[in-house]
Amino acid sequence: MGYRNIKIEGNRKLHIENQQLVIESEAKVKIPLEDISTILIENQSVTISAYMLQKFAELGIALYVCDEKHLPNGVLLPMVRHSRHYKLLRCQIDAGKPLQKRLWQQIIVQKIMNQSLCLQFSGKEGAEELRRMCREVQSGDKTHVEAKAASFYFRKLYGMNFTRGDEHIINAALNYGYAIIRGMIARSIVCYGMEPSMGIFHRSELNSFNLADDFIEPFRPIVDLYVASKFDISQTENVLSPEIKRGLYGIVNFEMQIKGEKRILNNCIDSMAASYSSALQEKCEMLNLPELMQLKEHSYE
Repeated sequence: MGYRNIKIEGNRKLHIENQQLVIESEAKVKIPLEDISTILIENQSVTISAYMLQKFAELGIALYVCDEKHLPNGVLLPMVRHSRHYKLLRCQIDAGKPLQKRLWQQIIVQKIMNQSLCLQFSGKEGAEELRRMCREVQSGDKTHVEAKAASFYFRKLYGMNFTRGDEHIINAALNYGYAIIRGMIARSIVCYGMEPSMGIFHRSELNSFNLADDFIEPFRPIVDLYVASKFDISQTENVLSPEIKRGLYGIVNFEMQIKGEKRILNNCIDSMAASYSSALQEKCEMLNLPELMQLKEHSYE
């Protein structure tokens, strides 16, 4: 598994040479492909090769591209990364409603717990109320505790006048961070042989990443915590500077806790995907879900 996350901001030429990514500008920079986890191309003048795309797909490297507003709007995913893709697809199709509801209950409980931890780490009130809400989540969350918790949580975290629909730098930063993590999750889902359009709870016919939108829920609070540490509701600008976007992209280097161990975000995502694969194959019904920690970048020994 690679560990480097690369952001391309300037006009560069990218190609592959001797199993290394070559980034050309005034000088050449070479990075071994085996070290790369994700690449974000923000500048629309960047030149890439078809062979580079093929190698990224082969190695499971997630490649993001951005729109005219420099927001991530696409990710390259491998098509054939698992020897049992058809088996996993059948398991997804055949998964019964009771299993799906129990798994969704686990996801929502952990999401609300992480929201509680986010308020706690931010020094905000309301953490205990969210923990109480965790105990109210039923199978399939049929009483919609998630929505009630979200409304309560965002007002406590960012201010009573905050709403997710506002054109504000907080929402711009949240959307940017969520998009990065969503792409990483989609890549992991494909690498574990599953179909990302077949969700547990999300079922839109217009969404190719329903399962990624299920998996992202307990990961959202790490973006929320980072954004809360950088911005507040009193700020009036809504444009993300290159420096802000570099910081948001750096969230992929932070740690969360999973099964009692501190792991980099990528590994937490892979662990959750692997546990869902096991649940589909009736090996277990407990998902490996991430627990929020104080923001800390992962360090390699």
